[in-house]
Amino acid sequence: MIDEILINTGPRRHRIALLQGGRLIELHVVLRDIRWPDRVILGRVTKVQQDLDAAFVDIGEGREGLLAARDTVAKRGTAISQSLTEGQSLLVQVKREAENEKGVKLTARPGLSGRGVVFLPYSGGVQLPHHISNGEQRQRLHGLAGTFPGDVSAGWMIRGGAATMSDASLRDEADALLRRWAKITSVSTTTRPPAVLDAGDEPIMTIVRQYTNSGLRRLRVDDQRVLQGLSVLSVNAEFHDGKSPLFDEYGVAGQIEEALTPVISLPSGGRIIIEHTQALTAIDVDSGGHDGRGDPARLAGEVNEQAGREIARQLRLREIGGRVVIDFIPMRRKGDAKSLLAKMQNWLDEDPGSVRLGRISEMGLLELTRRRRQPALSLRLTVACPYCNSGRRLSPRWVADNLLDSLLREARVAKGRLLLVRAAPAVAADFKEKNDDWLHRLSRDYGTRIELSADPALSLEQFQVDVQE
Repeated sequence: MIDEILINTGPRRHRIALLQGGRLIELHVVLRDIRWPDRVILGRVTKVQQDLDAAFVDIGEGREGLLAARDTVAKRGTAISQSLTEGQSLLVQVKREAENEKGVKLTARPGLSGRGVVFLPYSGGVQLPHHISNGEQRQRLHGLAGTFPGDVSAGWMIRGGAATMSDASLRDEADALLRRWAKITSVSTTTRPPAVLDAGDEPIMTIVRQYTNSGLRRLRVDDQRVLQGLSVLSVNAEFHDGKSPLFDEYGVAGQIEEALTPVISLPSGGRIIIEHTQALTAIDVDSGGHDGRGDPARLAGEVNEQAGREIARQLRLREIGGRVVIDFIPMRRKGDAKSLLAKMQNWLDEDPGSVRLGRISEMGLLELTRRRRQPALSLRLTVACPYCNSGRRLSPRWVADNLLDSLLREARVAKGRLLLVRAAPAVAADFKEKNDDWLHRLSRDYGTRIELSADPALSLEQFQVDVQE
């Protein structure tokens, strides 16, 4: 259960940390100059690719999006060539942003999300999440959704947040989503493609909305404008005006760095080793540094339980998707494997990434699959190491953004003074290329002069800011 949200803002990005008991569970990075996800677009079909059973759609973003046949409104199994024609205008929604060599993935079955419900214009019926297990609650929500207005072809998906919302609040939200859809369809009839008809929900609002009234006890923001924007959600948000950066004060910065390492230590002295391959992610549970004294079966159970709980956290934090194989320490005591599997299921039930568990084999192997909701954390924050054949390191872009955040804090304090900045050559080059306008803004707004130099003696992750009189 997420009980804390920390929102750190910078000139180029927002960083949103979701915590449970002080431990980082998810990290979202929202760049200010990118498009928001889930936007609804009136596109134009440019090519129908029969061999792929998919179509390419011009969405006006310089790169065509891909629409698979299964994501059209046609009856499942209908070939793409039978449902779409080149030149056709088509209402689509971004399903997945471009990632590496893969372009934007689209769906012609859009969904408009609220905190408690999702409106599905072309998917009839009512869908309930499996983690709402209370029979009376499921009956209430299913019956309520059946009374929502809308076309017979439309449907509703109930979200976990609905369990804490009143019937009146859910009806109001459903009405708002229907009005939003009506506006989209109305505009589409008079608009020439490609055009964005609905920009989607602002990411900060979307994330915070999910956890309102669901055990959230603290929401801290280090930007007054963002704080004011959150007021429409009726959440008890606090402004962070401490001397230390928000993520540093709550230990989040260090946890982000740990999430990029392959080895995680456990309280028992054991450890987890995470290794990514092209086919799958392998996770090895090692008894590690305990002294080996005591009952081996009890020690194996202790290490495995700690590992299972931590693996459930790491899958979500690192956004590990696809096939995952966990090699637990073999369990000799009867019932241990069954007990561990049940606990894993409970820990993973809170994961919004749709995890499917297999069985634990006699040798301690557990296979699972997880659907990733965004690019893996390592791909978002790191690049391939130029000095070795394997491994990754923090990207110059990420470090340059960290530097910019630091300069903004220093400039506010050191008004009228000179800031001497040293950074690794790759970071300095990236900073000058992408943030030169911000240097001018800081100088203009705070009367601060900034001199940036490349220092080969510094590692990629290091930079130094000195204030001169």
